[in-house]
Amino acid sequence: MGHTERMVRAMSLRVQLLLLQVAIVLVLVCTTGVVASTIQEHQLREAYLDRMTGVAQSVAGLPAVVEAFDDADPAATIQPIAELIRRASDVTYVVVAGPDGTRYSHPDPDRIGERVSTDPSPALAGQVWTGTQTGTLGESWRVKVPVYGPTADDASPAAVVGVASVGILESELRRDWMSGLAQLFLALAGATVVGVLCAAWVAHLVRQRFFRLEPAQVRALMHDLDGARGLTAALRAQSHEFANKLHVISGLLELGRTDDAVRFIERAAHAEPGAAPPVPEAVRAPEVVALLRVKARIAAEHDIGFEVDAGSRVAPPGPQGAARHEDLLTVLGNLVDNAAEAVGPGGHVHLLVDDGGEPARTDGRAGTLRVVVDDDGPGIPRASRRAVLEDGFSTKQPTPERGSRGVGLALVRRAAERHGGGVRVSTSPLGGARVAVTLPGAALAAPTAPVVVPAAPGAAQPVRTGGGHP
Repeated sequence: MGHTERMVRAMSLRVQLLLLQVAIVLVLVCTTGVVASTIQEHQLREAYLDRMTGVAQSVAGLPAVVEAFDDADPAATIQPIAELIRRASDVTYVVVAGPDGTRYSHPDPDRIGERVSTDPSPALAGQVWTGTQTGTLGESWRVKVPVYGPTADDASPAAVVGVASVGILESELRRDWMSGLAQLFLALAGATVVGVLCAAWVAHLVRQRFFRLEPAQVRALMHDLDGARGLTAALRAQSHEFANKLHVISGLLELGRTDDAVRFIERAAHAEPGAAPPVPEAVRAPEVVALLRVKARIAAEHDIGFEVDAGSRVAPPGPQGAARHEDLLTVLGNLVDNAAEAVGPGGHVHLLVDDGGEPARTDGRAGTLRVVVDDDGPGIPRASRRAVLEDGFSTKQPTPERGSRGVGLALVRRAAERHGGGVRVSTSPLGGARVAVTLPGAALAAPTAPVVVPAAPGAAQPVRTGGGHP
């Protein structure tokens, strides 16, 4: 996943919609600006062309100009007329030249009498020529028209006696165009502001319609809904199944057939009657033993190897240790379930639970209780080991059966923090994940009468078990 894609995924739906619409507005505004400026330039040139053509034809048709071509000094008559028309029509120059290209008028009087700097042949051939050329005043947009002499009668065609050229500098054209663009850009900027505000309003409206939820949250809710529907259907079916089983158990008990009732319960729970519990004898807290036996049975059903370390030991809780004991059950249940789900069929889960076996201190409190769960699953990436302890975060994808994820380890973390402990996620020697939890400082079990176990032959003294000191 690229950096840009990660940035987009990190954005909220509202920001994504806003940026998308702003981009669309900017593209439309820029396109409109380019098209409008091009059209404006074309219209400006067309307007100047119409003006220059009209001025050139007017000059070429003036009787005073036409008659001056027969004078000994045509410039004396034509120059004042051309300058007057130039100022009145707001063009750069009005130049009249004879058939040999000699100028009779020019904005710079010193240029009169010289040959024109550009080719006059199209106009001398009777054509109207328009285009851009570079002359003595610079690059200009110009029109050249023929000047026809007087005719002896109406039937004879008039002869071309000269050229009238009218032009405007390209620099002036650009200046006029840019002055128009300033107003256009102001209008486009206003349209952009209005478009962005409308885009922000639309993004806000869309988010309101989605109940202020982001797409990932909507997907999670859909997964949760599918899971809830599946769970409801499963519970409805199980309620009928267990009702029937309870009726059988009730009937057996009424008949006094207790052994048959026990065997029926074991079969219903997929248990093997008489199977030895996979829990070391040093784990003496009955709730822990019961929980681990059930977890071992469920793991076996799913072809998962579940082993409780032989060094595990948990004493029954004292009155002051009840809260820690309840949190211990929460920790054990969630860690074993998570590990079993991570490894899947054929995997292996190893559990060590140890209350330290320390004698009571003067304050009546025990040492740190440790729970370590190892598995041979895929493990937890190093970058996610802090995040997995937060609510709602999980390295697993939601499923219709399980719904949302990221709950179990968060419960474990909160349970540990209630007792001043913590949770550490690392790599297991088995190759998967190791989760180690510490629950310090709960009360020990109340001292019980020591149970004397006969020593093995050759032993110096018996071994005592229980809450007392040796």
